[in-house]
Amino acid sequence: MEGLQGHVPQLNAEARGGPKQARPLASVSPLDVQGVSVRFGALRAVADVGFTVEPGQVVGLLGPNGCGKTTTLRAVVGLLRPETGQIVVNGLAQGPPGARAQVAYVPDEPEGLDELAAAEYLSLVRSLYRAGAGYDARAAGLCDAFGLRPRLRVRLGALSHGLRRIVSMVAAFALARPLVVVDEATAALDPEASIVLREVLRVLADRGAGVLVATQELAFAERVCDEVVLLSAGSVVARGRTAELIPLEETFLSAVGARTSAEEVRRGLDAL
Repeated sequence: MEGLQGHVPQLNAEARGGPKQARPLASVSPLDVQGVSVRFGALRAVADVGFTVEPGQVVGLLGPNGCGKTTTLRAVVGLLRPETGQIVVNGLAQGPPGARAQVAYVPDEPEGLDELAAAEYLSLVRSLYRAGAGYDARAAGLCDAFGLRPRLRVRLGALSHGLRRIVSMVAAFALARPLVVVDEATAALDPEASIVLREVLRVLADRGAGVLVATQELAFAERVCDEVVLLSAGSVVARGRTAELIPLEETFLSAVGARTSAEEVRRGLDAL
C-alpha cells in the first residue's frame, strides 16, 4: 500500500463535509438486537444475543473461532432469519429490503464478480444501492486513503484477498449508511491497511453512523471500539465500555473460559 501519510486527514475532512442522511442519524439507534437466536438444524449457533449500537459508536464483537460472530452479523444484515428475537436497523425491523438498505456490509470473504475491474465493481455498488451524488467523491477519498487508486483497473479475480477486502470496504463505506457492519475487520490486511481502517471507522462514527465490527485482534479492538461484546459458544459472556475492560486480553481469556494463559504457554514451551 502506498501514500498513507496525509490521506487519512484528507478523508476525515471530506467525510465530515459530505452529504447528510435523509433521516437524522441521531434520531434512532442504528442497531438494536434483542434476544436473537439462530439455529442450523439441531445446532443452535447463537443463543439469546442482545446489544445496541448507538449513533457515533463503534462496537466490537469479539470471540474465538466458531463462537457465533459471523452468524450474528449475517442476521444483523438480513442474510439469516433468527429463530427468536428481534433486530431493528435504524428504526426498521430487519428483513425487508428497506431495512437491509440501511446497512453497509463488508463480509469476511468477498466472492464473485471476478471479471469486473475494481472501478467497475464500485460503480455497480453505487447503481445497485442508488447511492447519492457524493458516492464518487467519498469512494475516491477512500481509494486514496487505502492506496487503491493504482489498482482500480485490475480485475477483482487478479487481486489478493486483502486487496479484494479493501475494494469491498471502499464500496461499502462510500455508501454512507446509518449502520456499518464489518466482519473479521483486519483479516488479510497488512499493518498499514489496518491503520487506515481504524481511522476510517472512527471517521464514519464521528459522522454519526453506528459501526459494528467483528474481530479477533484485541489490540485493534482496544484502539477503535467504544464498547465490546464478548461471545463464547454463541452467547454473550461479557460486554461493556472498552476502557473499563482493558487489558482486554485478560478480560477476553477470562470471559470465554480460556484454559491457557500466556504464562502457561511459555511454561509449556520450556519443555520443548
